[in-house]
Amino acid sequence: MESHARVLAAAHALDNVSACRCNSRLAGILCVCHGGLQRMAENVLRYHSGDGFGQLFFYLKYWPMYMVAFIAMEVGRNYLMQYLEIKWRTWLVDDFVRRWLSGRTYYLMQIDEELSVEGKSAVDNPDQRITDDVRLFVSYFLNLTLGIFNAALRISSFGAVLWGLSGVLDIPLFGETFALPGYMVWLAIAYALLGTGATLWAGRPIVRLSNRQQEYEADLRFGLARLREHFESIAFYGGEQRETVGALDRFNDVRRNFFSLMLHRVQLTWVTELHWRIGFLFPYMVAVPRIFAGEMQFGGLMQTAVAFQQVVNSLSFLVIRYYSPTEASIAQFQTVVHRLTDFRNHMEQVERTMSASDVQHTKNGNVLAVDGLTVCQPDGRVLTHQLSFTLARGEHLFIEGASGIGKSTLLRAIAGIWPYGSGTITMPKNANMLFLPQKSYLPMGTLRAALLYPAAVSAADTPVIENALRRANLAAFISRLDQEENWAQVLSLGEQQRLAFAKALLLRPQWIFLDEATSALDEENEDRMYQLLQTECSDAAVVSIAHRRRVGAYHERKLLLSAGGGWHLE
Repeated sequence: MESHARVLAAAHALDNVSACRCNSRLAGILCVCHGGLQRMAENVLRYHSGDGFGQLFFYLKYWPMYMVAFIAMEVGRNYLMQYLEIKWRTWLVDDFVRRWLSGRTYYLMQIDEELSVEGKSAVDNPDQRITDDVRLFVSYFLNLTLGIFNAALRISSFGAVLWGLSGVLDIPLFGETFALPGYMVWLAIAYALLGTGATLWAGRPIVRLSNRQQEYEADLRFGLARLREHFESIAFYGGEQRETVGALDRFNDVRRNFFSLMLHRVQLTWVTELHWRIGFLFPYMVAVPRIFAGEMQFGGLMQTAVAFQQVVNSLSFLVIRYYSPTEASIAQFQTVVHRLTDFRNHMEQVERTMSASDVQHTKNGNVLAVDGLTVCQPDGRVLTHQLSFTLARGEHLFIEGASGIGKSTLLRAIAGIWPYGSGTITMPKNANMLFLPQKSYLPMGTLRAALLYPAAVSAADTPVIENALRRANLAAFISRLDQEENWAQVLSLGEQQRLAFAKALLLRPQWIFLDEATSALDEENEDRMYQLLQTECSDAAVVSIAHRRRVGAYHERKLLLSAGGGWHLE
C-alpha cells in the first residue's frame, strides 16, 4: 500500500503541475492527457490492476518529454511576446509622435481654448499617453489576446472531455422524458454566463474611475515637474507654502478617487470570489449522483470536476480578468484604450480645424503680402480686421499696441500656426524665416546644438559659432560650447535672448520675426542686438513686437493695432 500511495502522490503531483501550467500556457491537450493519467492511477489503486501498473509506469517514463515540451513552449512564448510588444510599440509611438508633431498639431492642442475643460486642455499630458499608455496598451492587448487564445484552447480540449464524461441526462417534462447529451457542458456555459453578467454589473464603474485615476496621477506628476522647472521663481517669491498646498490638493484628488475605486474593487471581488468558490464545488454536487448509481468511477468524477472547472474558468475569462492587481485586466485595458482614442480623436479634430481654416497661405513673388487678413480668437472675437500690407526684404516693421491687443497672435497667423480667421498671406518662394519668441526653446544637449537648433550640429564651423557668441556678448560661454547642460536653467533669460540673436547671425535668415525678443535685456544690450541685425542681416526683413517704444527707432515702418480689430499703418 505504501508503494501504491507513492504512485498516487506522483500522479497527483504530475496532474496538478500540468493543470496549473494549462491555465496560462498553450498546452491544453497535454493537460487532458495528464488528467487521464490521474484517472488511470486512481483506478489502478482502487482495483489493484497489475496491467494498470505497467501502463501507468509506461506513461510516467515519458514525463521528461512533456517537461521539455512545456519549457520550450514557455521560452518561445516569452520571446515572441517581447518581440511583438517592442515591434508594435515602436510602430504606435512613431505614428503618435509624427501625428502630434506634424502640422503644428501639438501647438494648437495646447493653446486652443475650444478644446479646454475647466481651464485645462481636454487632452491632458500627451507625453504620458505616448509613453506609458502606448506601452500599457500593447502589453495588455498581447496578454489578454494570449489569455483568450488559451481559454479557447482549453474550451476545445476540456470541453470535449467533459462532453464525453457527462453522458446523457434524462429530463422528465410534461409527462415525457427528454434526453440532454453533454449536460455538464451546458451547465458550465450557463454558470459562466451568469458570472459574466454579475461581473459586468459590479465592475461597470471601475473603468470610469480608473481613467480618472490616471488623470489625477498625471496632474500630480505634472505639477511637481513644473515646480522643478520654475524652482528659482518659486524661491524668490517664497511660494513654498502655496506650492505645498497645491501639491497636496492634487494628491487628495488621487486619494479620494482611489478610495472610490477601492470600494468598487471590493464589490467586484465579492462577485468574482463567490463565482469561483461555488464553481469549485458545483461539479461534485452535480456528478456525485452518477457515482452512487454506478455510472461513474471515482477517477471519472475527479476528471469530470477538473474538466468542468477548466471549461467554466475559460468561459469566465471576463470574470477572472475583468480586474486583476497582478495581471493585465480588461478594466485597465479599457482605460488605456479610452485615453489613446481620446488623444487620437483630438489630433484629428485639430487637423480638421487647420485644414478648414479660411486663412490661406501661398508662396509667390519676392515680398511678404498680407491681404484682407482677419485674425480671431477661437471663440470668434476679432483681434485684427481686414489687415493688408506688403513688406520687402531689407524693410523693418514695428508692431505696437496695448497688451493683449493681438500682436503676438498676428505673428502666429503670419507663421501659419494660427488657423482662426480669414484672408491671404503670401510669402516669398523658398523664404528662409526665423521666429524669435520672448523665451526661446533650448533643447537638452550641448550649447552648440541649442545654438543651431533645429539645424544639424554640423551646420556651422566652430570659428563662425565663436564669433557669433562674441558679437552677441556671450564670449564667456565659448569654452562651454560642447558641454551638455540643461541650458534653459543655466542661462538667464537675458542670456537666452542674446543666444537667439547669435542664432540669427549663424542662420542668416531672410525674414526675421521678433516677439518681445529683447524684453529681458538692458537698453545697451537691446541696442547692440538690433544694431547687429542692421549690420549683419541688412538684407533681411525684420518684423518686431516690443513694449519699449524706443525699439521703433530701428524700424522705418510702424503698424499700430487698436481695440475692436482696428489698425493703422505708417
